[in-house]
Amino acid sequence: MTSTSPLPSGVLPLAPGDPSHLGPFRLFGRLGSGGMGVVYAAVDGNDRRAAVKCVHRSHAADREFRARFAREVRLVRRVRAKSVPVFLGADTRADLPWLATEYVPGLTLDRHVREHGPLRGMDVSVFARGVAEALVAVHAAGVVHRDLKPGNVILSPEGPKVLDFGIARAAEESALTRTGGLVGTPGWISPEQYGGAEATERSDVFAWAGLVAYAATGHGPFGEGTSDVVAARVLSGPPSLTGVAEPLRGLLDRALDKDPGRRPTAAETVAAIGPLEGTFTGAPRTFAESAEAWSGYAPPRRTWPRRHRRALSLGATGLTLALVAGGGLWALTEGRLAGGDGANGNVAGGNGAEGEPVGGAGEGGSIPADVPEEYRDLYENGTVTVAPDENAGDTLVRTIGSEEGGGESLDQVRLDMSEHTWSYNMSPTITVTAEYLLDFGELRIHSNDFAMVERIEPEDTHLTTVSANSGGTLAVLSPEEPTAEFSLVFVTGGNASERDDVFAVYYVPGEVVQGGARPEVGYPGGLCYLWRGAGMSESYGVPDPEEPTPFDATLSEGSPTNGCVYGPNKDLLSNG
Repeated sequence: MTSTSPLPSGVLPLAPGDPSHLGPFRLFGRLGSGGMGVVYAAVDGNDRRAAVKCVHRSHAADREFRARFAREVRLVRRVRAKSVPVFLGADTRADLPWLATEYVPGLTLDRHVREHGPLRGMDVSVFARGVAEALVAVHAAGVVHRDLKPGNVILSPEGPKVLDFGIARAAEESALTRTGGLVGTPGWISPEQYGGAEATERSDVFAWAGLVAYAATGHGPFGEGTSDVVAARVLSGPPSLTGVAEPLRGLLDRALDKDPGRRPTAAETVAAIGPLEGTFTGAPRTFAESAEAWSGYAPPRRTWPRRHRRALSLGATGLTLALVAGGGLWALTEGRLAGGDGANGNVAGGNGAEGEPVGGAGEGGSIPADVPEEYRDLYENGTVTVAPDENAGDTLVRTIGSEEGGGESLDQVRLDMSEHTWSYNMSPTITVTAEYLLDFGELRIHSNDFAMVERIEPEDTHLTTVSANSGGTLAVLSPEEPTAEFSLVFVTGGNASERDDVFAVYYVPGEVVQGGARPEVGYPGGLCYLWRGAGMSESYGVPDPEEPTPFDATLSEGSPTNGCVYGPNKDLLSNG
């Protein structure tokens, strides 16, 4: 029953029109709001406290903004560090897109300094190292934070936590969010950014140094004033570090150098500070002792499959859930979620290699005992499809839809397959982040659910595949364990080439093919991975990975003529 007592400290009441549920999260208050959206206080299915950022409705209809938000989610997924809140889930395709992380109790550094004064003693060094460690993780994921400031760091009982990747982005995706304006907060912007240069990892280090100086002294290294006055000091004046003790003062002085090339990296700042003894004591004890049972404030649980109310459509681009082939309608999947008697049992309820279930909706493909009644028919008679996410081209989505190809569908799992590396023999290793999207049942993911295709000839009707060199069950997903990470290794048997090449990797759970048959060439559940031969590293003999793209499965006279591994297209790519 929902509590009628005052809300937990720092939580404001919901406003009229605010949602009560977003995905599996039950919302009961506001933690803050900004230009992009509102941050809600919530609990998940396990009553864990969460902060759920929801995009303003005015932005949700903006396709470009949705694309930026989808990329933000991909960035947050990549970053793992003690000083960064744990990612809990997201839905970038919902009517109101949202992102959830663990709730971090505590004051922001800005508020702490205003209410309690600067940090003291060892807490300053613990703070400096913690934020630097967060930047190491952020930069290792290919992200530049770009807005590190006192309002974006919370002093939790465990130490500092770096927040708000709302304008963070992968360094290689800079063109997407470039608007011609300066991004950041005056006083925490590096000299090179004021000069029109793009923000880099060293720009974050500059902001880190200013942040640590503020934590130690209560004022920024370039003082206060109007934006123009502060900018002039940043560009030409020396920083004021009075009150910062050595040896930290010398490190901050180097990190505030006007020349980014002379600043240390985040990893070098961590090494310079060195191991520290003792724990962080900067958070007020009220936060250390306040573990309110947020579930008592949250609305009642409800059955919430993450549904998108989108019709299964016919259309172009290779991303649709049904295709026209040979003048007739060819459904992507013929395997039912229950029943079926195909060879090898490769429909739900059957067995895969060595008697293992092949990616069923529940244990062994059976109908989950806790499936809501309103979706029982969908589970008994529906079909499973796989297609790229419309808002994230390096992600595949597994969906349950009605057999007739219309009506509602339920997205079941998302597979982020963006992270990958190459070996010297042109074999890719793909790191997959899987996210279960329902609040009932479970789903098993197996190695034999994935396959690589090197080439599709014009006369081919089915895909010729190479199995992943990773055995057994890769993940068991459920509402209690909704995320997992695993690696897929494919061996091509080739040799490093200075010519460009491309391979397609597919997610083909047993339910999407009839009787264990190979998928047809129009199957859309794949991504393209480019081997950029001309970009090979001299030291390792492999190219840097490039962002995967969706496989274009649109058929023309029975062939995916726009597909990346369609033979004539591969020949053109290889021959330059």
